[in-house]
Amino acid sequence: MAQKTIRSASHRRTNDLVYQLIADHLGESNRILDFGSGAGHMCQRLGNQVEAQGGTPSEQIYACEINPEAFQYDKIPCQKISSDSEIPFPDEHFDVIYAIEVIEHTPRPYDLFKIAYKKLRPGGKFLITTPNLLHMKSRIEYLFTGFGDMYPPPSSLEKNAGRICGHIMPLNLSYFAYGARKAGFEEPVFHVDRRKRSSGFLATALWPLMKLSSALYDRKIRNYDLEDWNENKRIIRQMNSFDLLTSRSCILSMIKPSH
Repeated sequence: MAQKTIRSASHRRTNDLVYQLIADHLGESNRILDFGSGAGHMCQRLGNQVEAQGGTPSEQIYACEINPEAFQYDKIPCQKISSDSEIPFPDEHFDVIYAIEVIEHTPRPYDLFKIAYKKLRPGGKFLITTPNLLHMKSRIEYLFTGFGDMYPPPSSLEKNAGRICGHIMPLNLSYFAYGARKAGFEEPVFHVDRRKRSSGFLATALWPLMKLSSALYDRKIRNYDLEDWNENKRIIRQMNSFDLLTSRSCILSMIKPSH
């Protein structure tokens, strides 16, 4: 009898996009790691495709989770991890590593970029999703409350580590791009999952001001530190893009160079 569908704690649109970005990599010799797999929703979804192609899920799909007792997908094992971002597999072992709604819970997020880079084969893909601190609703909330959307006052209690109050790393696109470059990845690509209506309204109303602010800040950094501007000019211009101003999530894919 087929196992019942495992529910996900992440938004459906986020899961659909992640699946699209991963599914093409399900070849016979490819290995895919779900880092922080939760109950196993995405593992099950990918495993179903592997089986439909005549393969064996445990030969292609891997999982690790801080609480493996919660893992429900019975076709593959789930390895226990701690909160230190370590990945308990050999170097250059995977073709894809993805972490859905994980990095905001991680006390050492930049280490995760470095470790994922080591564990990927040349040409491999690293994919992360996290709440987008930079959509317009979040920016307005931060202006008036000091807390961005999906980042309430953090709890230090271990029992709350997996909840929204366990979001302890309020990083945005520019810092993720830094982590990717520092680890050795190519420049990350930003993907939109679902546009927030409230943010779309605010972004449209404030669009001329946002574009002017971006142009002025771009010039300021270029005049102040040309080397820093050259490294970050694409990100500076993207910080007030309509995609970043409206997307519910910050979803980034990045490639480990093959040379």
